[in-house]
Amino acid sequence: MDLDSKRQAIAEDRISALPDAILCHILSYFEPEYRKCAVRTCILSKRWKNIWPYVLNLYLNYEDFSSSADFIAFVDRALLIRDSLSIQKFHLHFNGCQAEDFPRIGSWIRSAIRCKVIELYLSVDSDREDMFELPESLLTCETLMVWKLWSNYIIKIPKAGCYPSLKSLDVEFMYPSLFNPDNDVMDFSQFPALEYLRINGYLGIKSFNFIISVPELKTLRISLSQENGRYNVHNFYINAPQLERLDVQEDFLSNYVFVNTTSLVEANIHSSAKRARKFLAGISSVKCLTISSSFSVACSAAAFDNLRELKVVLEMDYFKWSLLTKVLGKLSNLESLVVEHERYETPCHHGDSELVIELDECKEAKEVFADVLRWSPPEFVPNCLLSHLKTICIKGFKGKGFFGYQDEKEVVKYLLKNGQVLQRMTIYSPGLSRSAEEALHEEFSTLERDSNTCQIELVTEIACWCP
Repeated sequence: MDLDSKRQAIAEDRISALPDAILCHILSYFEPEYRKCAVRTCILSKRWKNIWPYVLNLYLNYEDFSSSADFIAFVDRALLIRDSLSIQKFHLHFNGCQAEDFPRIGSWIRSAIRCKVIELYLSVDSDREDMFELPESLLTCETLMVWKLWSNYIIKIPKAGCYPSLKSLDVEFMYPSLFNPDNDVMDFSQFPALEYLRINGYLGIKSFNFIISVPELKTLRISLSQENGRYNVHNFYINAPQLERLDVQEDFLSNYVFVNTTSLVEANIHSSAKRARKFLAGISSVKCLTISSSFSVACSAAAFDNLRELKVVLEMDYFKWSLLTKVLGKLSNLESLVVEHERYETPCHHGDSELVIELDECKEAKEVFADVLRWSPPEFVPNCLLSHLKTICIKGFKGKGFFGYQDEKEVVKYLLKNGQVLQRMTIYSPGLSRSAEEALHEEFSTLERDSNTCQIELVTEIACWCP
């Protein structure tokens, strides 16, 4: 090929020669942070001028424009150009809008519905008390499967209808009582096909009632925060016969009523311990459970016949290890136990130099107060240690010279000595100095084990690498 031919090949715009459908397909895969680039392709040439409105995924954010008027005109034009062409994902972010903008927003959502939208991400809020009402046509949208809704007030969700195809609903809100003082109920019971529900936000000073009666719900995640020390008790009524996973993270545990939740497989609970006994009684059929150490007392008072895996997150500098043996005494069929310090994180290694980690809660005993042994073995060995417990993992083991080491060491010795079917014990204590690591290796190698097949693994290496 001669020089002129090479120059001609370089100058040739092969991308612009592609069919519209392929160009739209390419632009649809732009990540949200690059959505402006998809729109800016309209300035490349006449060929590109009206390509971007036909992409499958539309990201429309008022923050990308100098004024609300410009944003409204832009969205109007984009939806007008594409007419009824299908939309895969429709992201609409219009915060700080006015009441007079609500009809226009409703028309945009109806346009997305006519375009057979599959995923709808809606963030609409106003700095006034006016409340946006969702279009009624959303109720019967047969294509909508994923819906994420953010608001600084409770958007009125019509109680009639059924959202026939919706599988995933993610709701976030900020202080809804400020804008809806008369509304204290959030009802999520009109979604017959819903399998995933996430409720997240700040509730403020008002108590709310949550009704979750969903026949096909498999995953429920609740994350609620309160501020200024004003802890209100909220009420959750949960009727979910297909529920498999439950995640609850609250500053102050709400009042929960569970109905038809015997299918629950996994639960992850991080909250204050008040009302913990009632809560745990409602999920006693769970097979895998993660709780904070404050929940341990309540757990020791309940019967979990189906529980196979337990993870306890230690949320204080000093943990009463006697609680652990009480809990184990109630879990006859437990097969796996994980104990993790709350602030335990796998540290990063920078370069080839040795890295020593000293967490705030692991200050050397001589700098705090004497590390006195407080743990004492129970009168009877828990049944799970004799017949079922096969794996034990301790994450954040502090090592010799740190406060709490004496208790943790004695607990490890006890579990090894009495774990008749124990197969593996893994101790994570990363960031130790070489001398501390060698001392731990030597100490653990001499510990008495009741199980001949038990392997002890001490992990001290830096597991993650940072660029």
